[in-house]
Amino acid sequence: MSFAFNQFLSAIANLWRQIKAHPRPEFFAIRNVARNVTQSNLKADFLAGINVALLAFPMSMAFAMKAGLPVWCGLVGCGVAAFVVPIFTGSSNLSAGPTNASAALLLGTFASLGAISPDLRAEVLPTLVLMTGVFLLLASWLRLSGFADFVPRTVIFAYIAAAALRVIALQLPYTVGLPDELAGLNLFEVLWQILKSGKALLNPGCGLAVVTGITFYILKKPFGTGKAILGAVTVATFGAIIVQNVTLAQGSSREITRYVGDAAHSDKAIYLPDFSAAKLSALFSPALALAILIIIEGTANARASALKTGRPSDLHQEVFGLSMANLACAFSGGMPASGSISRSALNVSSGAKTAYASLFCGTVILAFAYFMSKWVALVPLASLAMLVILVEIELVNFSAIKLILKSGRQDRVVFIVTFLTALLAPLDVAIFFGTAVAIAFYLRQTSQPDVVEYDFSETGEIKKRAPGKSSTSISILHVEGSLHFGATQAFHEHLRRASADPNLKVLILKFREAHHLDANGVLLLRDLAETLKSGNRHLILCELKPDTLQIFINADLVSSVGSDNFIPWDESNPTAALAKAVKRARALTGESEAVLRVVIAPHPGLARPASASGEDWQI
Repeated sequence: MSFAFNQFLSAIANLWRQIKAHPRPEFFAIRNVARNVTQSNLKADFLAGINVALLAFPMSMAFAMKAGLPVWCGLVGCGVAAFVVPIFTGSSNLSAGPTNASAALLLGTFASLGAISPDLRAEVLPTLVLMTGVFLLLASWLRLSGFADFVPRTVIFAYIAAAALRVIALQLPYTVGLPDELAGLNLFEVLWQILKSGKALLNPGCGLAVVTGITFYILKKPFGTGKAILGAVTVATFGAIIVQNVTLAQGSSREITRYVGDAAHSDKAIYLPDFSAAKLSALFSPALALAILIIIEGTANARASALKTGRPSDLHQEVFGLSMANLACAFSGGMPASGSISRSALNVSSGAKTAYASLFCGTVILAFAYFMSKWVALVPLASLAMLVILVEIELVNFSAIKLILKSGRQDRVVFIVTFLTALLAPLDVAIFFGTAVAIAFYLRQTSQPDVVEYDFSETGEIKKRAPGKSSTSISILHVEGSLHFGATQAFHEHLRRASADPNLKVLILKFREAHHLDANGVLLLRDLAETLKSGNRHLILCELKPDTLQIFINADLVSSVGSDNFIPWDESNPTAALAKAVKRARALTGESEAVLRVVIAPHPGLARPASASGEDWQI
């Protein structure tokens, strides 16, 4: 027991040393930019920052509406993220803030927690964002950011498509001026309620939504999505103000529609994180899913920007910047910070030179949020809701979905399973479940190792054994492929059939082409060696590459197989290991030396050595 415990402590110590050996993210990486800043770069960065801020300001309000939060949470989250991220990344490749996908995940999380009103959601938000920031910080320091690559894009596309339907269901009641209670229904229920509403749809809010949509599409093509959103919000807001003043002049005191109102003011939205065990436990899974999503979005957008600009991008440093931004947002009431594909692309196309562009952008957004909140409070909810729906439709990649559904059965199953799960269950569950299904398909594909059986005949020939034919006293199995835990059962069946042959005296396993061996495979080999030993038979493991040999030594497989029956791979002489294994096998069976002659070469592992003359070589 003490020996096993010491081994465990030794393994932990080795792991810690490996972690400490990894390079750490740099604090305040913007110092490297400050040393080389020029006046021309600052001018270009300032103009780019202003341009991105014009896009980010209305979009952050729309994303807050999408998540069911006060618009203040979107504004402050966007401003804080844009300001903090470049300080710790020193890079202009990433423009951070609330995103479509992260807002959708927030919406699902709030629904699963029963947080219905915007105030309840704003109360839950800081704890969720804080936990997400901690997960991102660990990922950057342990250099785990690359693991997000294991979440298939099929899962992400299905998640975004399902989230779009859920968001449209949430925003439609605001758009057509129906009661807030309908916001908790699914899309089909909302559509049914709209059909039953009849003349109730003829209201000022619905009219403002139509004006917003028309204005957006008129401005989108010549000016782009960001300016189209800003223009549509401005037109709808001034239109609402004019109509409201006309109504007041006619002696009516009622409001023609609902407005953002108090949700635009910070004193109605800021809460501090809750460190209670119950809250931390309830938010653990959503925070982890949100951190994974942020890593996926952040690294993908940083890579895309780096490809366009030619400037290098340290993905672990980018994730570190996002972690610090989320920690800052947790204590300022902001939405979680992720990498925005639209703002990052606009930052590059606007001519941003350094990380200062994002600093300028964040400063402008925060200034607008604090000093223009009374104007933001006048934005009609119907207008913002319509913009959220239009942006949702814009961001669903229909061509990619069509391609996925026309691809193989595996992709279709993963997409449909993720899509349905995202509609029926919390969105964080959909990401994990869809990824698990994709991994299960991969493990199934790689869980059938290719095992070829050869016999060493009395005349000294190695031949591939015919199906159903009994073996000679020496049998050789060439193992090729993955031997992870998912392949253990198939590998076990091959070994069982080979060891059950009554003529067998020595079983040789060739491991040169075997990969990803784990404890399950080692346990199987140990049991096989013990079974053969009980019948006075032997197991020889040959062509062992260094990593495989080290696993066997660490697992003490030597005590079961015997040190003389371990034959490592020799790159300088590819056939030496097999020749030594056959020589050892003949010694164990009591047979004299013989000539090993390759009659056929059914597998690359049996290639003839360069030193051979004719068809024979001596063992």
